[in-house]
Order: sequence, then structure tokens, then C-alpha cells
Amino acid sequence: MHDFSEPQTESGGMTRWLIIGGIVFVVLSIVFIVLSIIYPGFRETVRDLSIILLALFQLIGAIALALVAVAILYAVKAIDTTARTTLIPKLSEISTKVDELLAKTASVTDDVKKTSASVSSTVTIISEQIVKPAIQVSSIVAGLKAAANVLGQRVTGSNKPKPKATPHKDSNDV
Repeated sequence: MHDFSEPQTESGGMTRWLIIGGIVFVVLSIVFIVLSIIYPGFRETVRDLSIILLALFQLIGAIALALVAVAILYAVKAIDTTARTTLIPKLSEISTKVDELLAKTASVTDDVKKTSASVSSTVTIISEQIVKPAIQVSSIVAGLKAAANVLGQRVTGSNKPKPKATPHKDSNDV
């Protein structure tokens, strides 16, 4: 179903390079030993060349590190400039708009407070000027009606008012 030949060639290729590297290392070691035996000053010369090569690589590494530091500083400066030219003005605009909205909200809140006070005073006025007299008139009318009923009973001679007939259901009828 699956073709696993590709990963095998990759690991085989890696093994091949490891074998080649090992062979090169062994050959160089044998050459170094043979040359050390034939020429007595060869070790000191190789040591000096190794020190020079290590110093050269260290110098290259330091220069590369300095270049990376300069590149990072340049990037930070570019980000700072971009932020100062685009973000800060936008934030100032947003801050101004928010302040305007808060001012409008405050004025609307003041209007709502004024309207609420006006409605409260209107309700008080209506209660005192319209509802209270209506209640008083209704009370007077109810009193007059009761007085008329009492006088009507005296005139007709009945002491008790007759109860009204209401249909009564038995529990058996349900």
C-alpha cells in the first residue's frame, strides 16, 4: 500500500555520509601520525595553524554577532518609527473620539435626569390636582348614595337590605 523506499534512501544517504566522514577522519589521523613521525616540527606547525584558524573563526563569529546586533537595532528603530508615525496618531484620534462620546453620554444623562425630575413633578401635580379631588368627589358620591339608601329604607320601612339571589351549585351537580 505505502511506498517506504523514500525514507530508506534518506537514512541510507545519511549512513553513507557518516561512513564517508569516518573514513576521511581515519585517513587524516593516519596522515597526521605519519607526518608527525617523519617531520619532528610538524606537530608544532599544525598547532600554530590550528590556533590561527580558531582565532580567524572567532573573529568571523564576533563580526557576525555584531552585524546581527546592528540588524536588531535597525529593526527596533524601524518598529519605533512606525509606531510613532502611525499608532500614536491613531491612538490620539481614538482617545479624542472616546472623550467626545463620554461628553455626549454625559449630556444625555443630564437630559434623562431632567426628564425624570419633570415626570416626577408632573406625577405629583396630577396626584394633587386631579386624582385627589376625584377621590374626594367619589367619596362624597358614595356617602350620598349610602345616605340615600338609608333614607330609602326608612321611607319604605324595611330595616335590612334584601340579599341578592345567586345560583348555588351542589357538589353532586359537578
